[in-house]
Amino acid sequence: MCLGIPARIVEAIDVSGQRVLVDLQGKQQQVSAAMLMSEETDLPGPGDWVVVHLGFALSRMDEAEAQSVLQSLNDLSDLYADELQAHASLSEPESPQSSVARS
Repeated sequence: MCLGIPARIVEAIDVSGQRVLVDLQGKQQQVSAAMLMSEETDLPGPGDWVVVHLGFALSRMDEAEAQSVLQSLNDLSDLYADELQAHASLSEPESPQSSVARS
């Protein structure tokens, strides 16, 4: 399964090379915007939102959709962390002191 992450474009770094700098939840990364280019479309600009996967901007998206996807990913991350914590507490070995206290 592949996962594309919404990212906001900060600036065009190399217009001829079709590379842009994006902000991925606080981390800046250079990505290729070549897959977004055609005779009808220009290089995305600062403030535009794109879906990024493995260093490539795959598609454009509007800010509302990007924020919705980011919130869903954060919610999923929180649920996963809660599940891991619950699983860890179930599999922790009982300490000798707690077994003595029950005797």
